[in-house]
Amino acid sequence: MAIPATTIAAYAPWGNAQLAFEIATGVTTTDPATGNAVQSTELVEYLAALSLQAPSWKAEPGADTTTYSCRGRLLSPAILDPRITNGSQAEAVINGTRGRFELVFDLGMDAYHRRDLRQQIQGTFRIVGGHH
Repeated sequence: MAIPATTIAAYAPWGNAQLAFEIATGVTTTDPATGNAVQSTELVEYLAALSLQAPSWKAEPGADTTTYSCRGRLLSPAILDPRITNGSQAEAVINGTRGRFELVFDLGMDAYHRRDLRQQIQGTFRIVGGHH
């Protein structure tokens, strides 16, 4: 993750989550090795303040103990890029733990207000590599 230390320090102690979304640019290039068209992407990174809710599970075979619900606010930048949509995934580090964040829009809110309140963020965080 490449969020500057000065940005992280400016939001301490709240900036506990770093999210890196890989977004398609709409530009294609040709892979010289295969000759195939390849979609160009850019990495867009965010610092956020997220609180995690522990998995709700019973000690049964197959119980997923690695997925947390999370909710909070974006800190820097304060608004999501409009190309980031419901279900977009990001590489994430939350409270020092690496994983994958999946964005979930609050669909109970109409699109007009959801756009204005984009700085609120919620989703699921899955720990990479199993239980931490």
